[in-house]
Amino acid sequence: MGRLIGVERSEERAEGRAKSGMSDLPGAREIWAKTLSQSRADVTVTDFTKWLAPMRFIAEVNKAIVIAAKDQLTLDRITSNYARPLQQIWRRNDPKSRRLKFELWSRISGDVRDMVGDPWTEIDMPDPSAVAVPVSSISIANSSMTFETLVTGPSNARAVGLGKRLAQGAPIPAGVIVIYGQPGTGKTHILKSIEIKAARNDDPRRITYISAEEFMTRFVDGARAGDTKDLQTFVKQSDLLMIDDLHWIAGKAKTDKAFFGALRAVTSEGGHVIITADAAPGDMVGLSKELSAEIRGAAAVEVALPDNDMRRDIVRCHAGLIAQSTPNFVLTDKMIDQIIAEIRGPGRELCGVLWSLQLETGYGELTPTPEMLDTVIRRIAGEPRTPLLDEIKRACMQAFNVSKSDIESASKVRTICRPRQIAMYLSRIMTDKSYPQIASAYKKKDHTTVLHAYRKVHTALAANDVDMTADVERAKLAVFDRMAQTDKRN
Repeated sequence: MGRLIGVERSEERAEGRAKSGMSDLPGAREIWAKTLSQSRADVTVTDFTKWLAPMRFIAEVNKAIVIAAKDQLTLDRITSNYARPLQQIWRRNDPKSRRLKFELWSRISGDVRDMVGDPWTEIDMPDPSAVAVPVSSISIANSSMTFETLVTGPSNARAVGLGKRLAQGAPIPAGVIVIYGQPGTGKTHILKSIEIKAARNDDPRRITYISAEEFMTRFVDGARAGDTKDLQTFVKQSDLLMIDDLHWIAGKAKTDKAFFGALRAVTSEGGHVIITADAAPGDMVGLSKELSAEIRGAAAVEVALPDNDMRRDIVRCHAGLIAQSTPNFVLTDKMIDQIIAEIRGPGRELCGVLWSLQLETGYGELTPTPEMLDTVIRRIAGEPRTPLLDEIKRACMQAFNVSKSDIESASKVRTICRPRQIAMYLSRIMTDKSYPQIASAYKKKDHTTVLHAYRKVHTALAANDVDMTADVERAKLAVFDRMAQTDKRN
């Protein structure tokens, strides 16, 4: 049996490790140290020192490498922000392809803790933070939340532009800035991009990022201990304070008061506070009168849901990032179109499909297939609902800007006839309705009109008619959009 944490304690402990399914195979600890060292390229020096360096390698337990955090706050930050990139770096270094398991030290079984001892007092524990890595060496390719990987378009252009100004230290009259929008639209991505860009520029300002949930947790823990000075020092001395997900402190009166004090402390010294929230300043609830007034007086900018062009760029961008560590992760245009059509949520859900698909391929063992993608989409979006005939008809009316009377008419004008034929074609392939039932929905006396429309569109698609293919895909997206709107109302 190999050493545990690099220190041979006794044959009795070795026997105990064997009985518990626990081991420390030679090299595992060194691989963790290497993983930590390489992870420095993805984070700021402050974040590495504060969150990553304090983590401790424990041992291999039941085929998983256990890494311990000393307190719940550190564990929460690691699991939410750093676990996935650490897993990716570890897999590249570990020939046995084991997984990392992050645990709170106090929750690890007593038998294991007794055999390990206190890993924070190990004198032979290597300190990866002692390896100096210039901030300017942060790798764009390895950083998932940078301005370079943030797809910009009509829905977020103003917020991204503001973020870049703040990262560059350009003058901003407002002391408080609110970036708001639905969950998953990239608000956190903007904040992390600001942090990384400022670090790369060797910005002398003190820049602090903290989630509102973390702020609340640290305040409550400090209050219970009778001392909140550490939290006050952490946030109030910032030149640029970034608070993510403000809604977490709604209804928490004491945390609200502490947050208001931090906000005022930063802005009174000429600093800036950037806040992200799910609602616009005027729609936020559960805040104190003082904090609400401060938020309403902020410069506010919305991050909306991305349009289909942006969604397609998001998929391509993140598929490219995955391909850097998984070279055969290649998606066809048809697979990308399927993701865009069937996953109607924000960018986060699109990325969820890609990460799940990467997992489905065994992280590079297989090339993504349409069947794998079908499995992943069903898992995330659920079994697709069959659209109603009226939903298809109205979606095509909107997509091609024709009226109800037009699409139900017998007009041979191409701008009316073509949308009607596409609508009938989609009614046939997207539902289980018969030709006569579809004919009735379009006010036709018999089914031959529908049959003719189906054959004409099908023949054009089979012949790779570019214009027809584009029109049919546009109509399909319109159908999915209308279905999503219907489901949301219900």
